[in-house]
Amino acid sequence: MALGLLILFALLFVASHVVLSGTRMKKAIVGRLGTKGFSGIYALASFLTLGGTVYMYAGRGVRGPALWVPIDWSNPLLYILMLLSFLFLVLSTATPSPVGADMGVPSKPVARGILRVTAHPQNWAMICFGLAHVLVTGTAGGLAMYGIFVLLGIIGSYHETAKKAKDGDEAVQAFLRQTGVIPFSAIIRGRTKLVLSEFKLVSVLIALALFGVSIGIHFLL
Repeated sequence: MALGLLILFALLFVASHVVLSGTRMKKAIVGRLGTKGFSGIYALASFLTLGGTVYMYAGRGVRGPALWVPIDWSNPLLYILMLLSFLFLVLSTATPSPVGADMGVPSKPVARGILRVTAHPQNWAMICFGLAHVLVTGTAGGLAMYGIFVLLGIIGSYHETAKKAKDGDEAVQAFLRQTGVIPFSAIIRGRTKLVLSEFKLVSVLIALALFGVSIGIHFLL
């Protein structure tokens, strides 16, 4: 029963994000309640569903059956995934994506810096974070708790890209032609190139510092 509730909350968290951010649903709610009303409903849905997931997993200690042998903390893959997560996250705030959800929009939709790597760095931060923790837990509960970040990151990336691709904004269309959802896909295809000088050193250093602090906290706990 407890595991079922954990999975239910996790699925509702992902579903609520996809449904509420859908063009028709969003327009309907904004039309009735305004932008602030929509933001309030979105935040409330996120708080209830994610809060329920966290409560069942961390508060109630629901783990469920083991699904695989978890990766040991000494495995370099975990550190690579978490480092990438912090890099994607910090760099996405320094260079907001015009097709990202609620991360802010730059004055001109131009593929530069991390946006040459992927149009959705914030989502890939979630994916890397979720994948690292899924691999290290190995339980059904861990899969539900952390798998939502992987699932939402993947679905959200394609969902937001599809919405923006239909909005008729030529500047955004041009941006999408210069980047891709999957990291480095546009660079491999020759649609753009990696320009290291476009990455702000301070952002990279902040990401490295946060990564180091997070590793330290994990070892202390």
